[in-house]
Amino acid sequence: MIWLTIMKIKHLNILPPTLLLALSALLSRFLGVFRDHLLAKMFGATAGTGIYDLDVYYAAFRIPDLIYNLLVLGVVSAAFIPIFTQYKKEADRKNAWEFASSMLHLMFIVILVISVLMYALAPYLVHLIAGGFDAEQLQLAVKLMRILLLSPILFSITSVIISIQDSFKTFFFRSLGPLFYNLGIIIGILYLSTTFGVIGVTWGVIFGAAMNLLIQLPALKLVGYKHFWTLGHRRSDVRKAFKLIIPRILGLSINQLTLIINTLIASFLATGSITIFYLADNLNGLPMGMIGIAFAITSFATLSELATEPTKQPFAEELKRVMGQILFLIIPATAGMLVLRHEIIDVILVYGKFTPSDAMLLAQVLGFLLISLFAQSLIPLLARGFYAFHNTKTPVVSGVLGAVVSIAGSLVLVLQMEMGIVGIAIAFSVGNILNVSLLYGWMSKKLKHDILDWMSVLKMVFISIIMGRLVFIAKEYLPFGGTTVTELLQLAVYTMIGVGVYFALARLANLKEFNLIWRQVKRIK
Repeated sequence: MIWLTIMKIKHLNILPPTLLLALSALLSRFLGVFRDHLLAKMFGATAGTGIYDLDVYYAAFRIPDLIYNLLVLGVVSAAFIPIFTQYKKEADRKNAWEFASSMLHLMFIVILVISVLMYALAPYLVHLIAGGFDAEQLQLAVKLMRILLLSPILFSITSVIISIQDSFKTFFFRSLGPLFYNLGIIIGILYLSTTFGVIGVTWGVIFGAAMNLLIQLPALKLVGYKHFWTLGHRRSDVRKAFKLIIPRILGLSINQLTLIINTLIASFLATGSITIFYLADNLNGLPMGMIGIAFAITSFATLSELATEPTKQPFAEELKRVMGQILFLIIPATAGMLVLRHEIIDVILVYGKFTPSDAMLLAQVLGFLLISLFAQSLIPLLARGFYAFHNTKTPVVSGVLGAVVSIAGSLVLVLQMEMGIVGIAIAFSVGNILNVSLLYGWMSKKLKHDILDWMSVLKMVFISIIMGRLVFIAKEYLPFGGTTVTELLQLAVYTMIGVGVYFALARLANLKEFNLIWRQVKRIK
């Protein structure tokens, strides 16, 4: 009996993996949009005080997010999948599960110890990340931070289980996790925030993280997981994994430092600046999560397998294919969101305490974040390309250089040019563009093959400009406004016009990326 029951796993991949994750990301982002709608309606950006101050909630997230992003998100998979995939390829069942069990135990212990330490240091950490807050805000931020430190502990277990699923290229249960996470936060907003303010929302986050973990457990049975009660810290594969993790952590550290410094700077700006940036980043993340992250996740196991081939051409061809598909979708998404960002913000956020002036500032910040959306969407894929070769150092260097430029730019634009939160958004985009440029150049040099069809990219940009212009004209003939239902219908019409025009022009231009995606869609039955 083969230890990997292929048919069982494929049975749950009802849709092509990338499409499954894209749809999951779409639903999750829609829930995230609804979550932000509720937060904006109930708290506003500049109107909150006391336990209803949303700036404090977002600032308190920074340290738990730091732990999660440094030690959990992408870090485990970068080290875990290449090693586990090799065991899977060799059908070495015992070592595969012992390695997985060891990583599960060690990651849980590491995150638990760090979270306990951060709990004790919370009063000092809050001063570091939000020095512009008054005494009441600082006290509330400490309380929220200590609650939120439960989330990285839960996510540490989830991350290993998800990495196992990714290694088997089964994505059904991992695709459900973000939906349940956002549902937990929404439940906290709807049923706890009225009485407990942002404290209730914070407990919703923990509830969502717990549901995210629980929904992953059936996947372990699906892949035939066998648990070994071993710490495994002396195993050579575990040591190798942690050697791969350390450079990845260093690279993410500078990125997280960028966010911490931005939060600190924003805490000295006008009330609501932190909230504005978070909301803009969430909207900016909608297409990135659906497209960039989805393609990067589903291609990583394949890239890890191709990295072991004697020649680099298959790897280069796969990377080129995936990069082309990402840009084929992300370039028009960027153009569409730039043209429709005011309407999107009005429909989603301008309710209750969230004012039109808040919306105007948010639109400016979002516009500058969208400029680097292509870069933000390619970075996860290119970084994973290096991880597939067990190289976590190169993405560190590019990340450090990009982050240094971003931090320096924020300081200059905010402190010297007094551009406020808009300056932070501009610097953020410049840093990401530099990061992806370095990754692309170094990967091309490593593979000695073309990894991007620039003629196709130019066609995508040209077609997207035409699409954006036609959507802009449609707005003049169908003015935006009226009831919420009317605005939603108008936004849907604008979107359908944009999608229809782009895909029609892509077909006329005979873009191979369109043909690839269209063939995948036609295979769905």
